[in-house]
Amino acid sequence: MVGQTLGRDPGRDLGFGVMRLLSAFLIALAIASVPFAWHYAQRELAPVPPAAPVADTKALEVEVAALKEQVTQLQERVDGLDIRTSLGLSRGGAEEEPAPESPSASDSLKESFAQVVLIADRRAANEGLTVASPSFLQDLLGLPREGLTDDCQSATNPALKDLLKTENVGPIDARMLEPALVSLRQVFANVQVFEPELYARIKSAGSLCVRRIRGSITSASSHAYGLAVDINIDGVLDTLADGRTQLGLILLADFFKKEGWIWGAGFGREDSMHFEVSREKLLQWRRLGEI
Repeated sequence: MVGQTLGRDPGRDLGFGVMRLLSAFLIALAIASVPFAWHYAQRELAPVPPAAPVADTKALEVEVAALKEQVTQLQERVDGLDIRTSLGLSRGGAEEEPAPESPSASDSLKESFAQVVLIADRRAANEGLTVASPSFLQDLLGLPREGLTDDCQSATNPALKDLLKTENVGPIDARMLEPALVSLRQVFANVQVFEPELYARIKSAGSLCVRRIRGSITSASSHAYGLAVDINIDGVLDTLADGRTQLGLILLADFFKKEGWIWGAGFGREDSMHFEVSREKLLQWRRLGEI
């Protein structure tokens, strides 16, 4: 109609308003998401570090074990040198060393090994090892024979007799249980490497002797099972229960202990030329089926 005023469409204006608001929201959202998109893109495009190589644990364990063995051997040599120095057995420099043909050096060394001294802290000599008691030995192996006396007799126990052998174990001959002979041979092999002068002076005062413990009625000695040996230096027997021993036996005691043997110096009644297989070593042999 002519003259009629043209008015605005409210619905149309509302639609335009909504569109404007939606556009503004989308623009704001896009602007706000830019930092996150940039961070994600940087992370995805960053170079991936190479995977760390997988270590061969078996090879490392073998190498570590070999290094430990080398350290142990070096420590044994150092310990041996320290002991020899403290006992006055190590010789000085070349200018002080006697000529090979001079008998004085040999005689002096021989006297040093056979020298008798007090045993320091002897009750701790077998720390970490346990004495195999007569009852333990009887349960493990049975009595060597019935009717034990204080005199040495032959073994009649069939299982024990089959294990008894007489062999040379280096510096001495011994009659003992077969696994004890193998172990004793290893002890003396180590002595020969690290203390060759001492090795040459080792003597035996006996090994197998099927008898009861002195003062007992039924209990068998470790000697009765072929599990003990008496050692001396230069054939000089040690005096029982005086708390003293030969310097050479002090040196030997460390080699025996490393192989799992008990030293008689640690007994209530000191018997320092006596060495016997420990309970731990016997149980190891039993697990391995050697006894």
